Amino acid sequence: MATGGSDAASLTTLESVLRSSASLDEFTSLVADFLESDSGFTTYPTSAFTALDHVMEHLESRIFFATEVEELIFNLKREMPHYRVLQEAYSVWETTLEQHFVSRLRAGTVSGISDYRLANRLQRVVRREVSMLDHRPKRVLFIGSGPFPISAIWLNRILGVSVDGIDVAPAAVRESSSLMAAIGLEKVISLRHEPDGAYDVSDYDLIVIALLAKPKEQILENIHRTARKDCTVVCRTSFGLRSLLYEPTFVSHALLEKFSIQDMRLVQGAADDTVSSLRLQIRT
Repeated sequence: MATGGSDAASLTTLESVLRSSASLDEFTSLVADFLESDSGFTTYPTSAFTALDHVMEHLESRIFFATEVEELIFNLKREMPHYRVLQEAYSVWETTLEQHFVSRLRAGTVSGISDYRLANRLQRVVRREVSMLDHRPKRVLFIGSGPFPISAIWLNRILGVSVDGIDVAPAAVRESSSLMAAIGLEKVISLRHEPDGAYDVSDYDLIVIALLAKPKEQILENIHRTARKDCTVVCRTSFGLRSLLYEPTFVSHALLEKFSIQDMRLVQGAADDTVSSLRLQIRT
């Protein structure tokens, strides 16, 4: 579990984090200090991931079972500098989970996509999002598909339509495109690289924006500029204490001038889900 410096010192620090009985407010500061103690957590070499995995799972658990008082304190404090450290680490953790799973799937050491650790969680996200739709879409775009396009896969399975995915990272697109071909999904899930925000989305009647897709303002601006006016947009976000894990989508006056919020599915409390979703409609 050691990640840098002396093995004993790193292990002791990890154990002190995992055994901490501090309040959630103090605990998040402790986790951020631990993560900042070694750059390996944000560059995610294999030697650092085991410790990062333990810490992120423990942080999730503390958030899922937080008390009302801890939620209140969080809401009163608003954003603190160390929140960004937690969000960055969680993004690295989730991306690395995907990369590790892709490697195992290729090696044949897992039987299928349902073996992915977050598969059921993301299936629930997609089912909640589909429950907000008032019609079955014909063409779906998922923005921010990543190295393992699990959300695109669930959208395809649940809606029964082909899904296009885009990502800003060329390596993620190469990896995921190759994987879709290897598991026989290349005809229903098409992935492409889009290095900037100036791409045309006029072919789609449903667009889903991943929580890790950024910058949200630029993505939404491009959708408003190029999408069909009857297109439904589902924008993922985080709510309450879960914004310690994911940077939330900021609902600004500028956003509300271009989109109306038609529906939402908010995740909070003791549920072991992390992603909330907003259904947006383009204002004309």
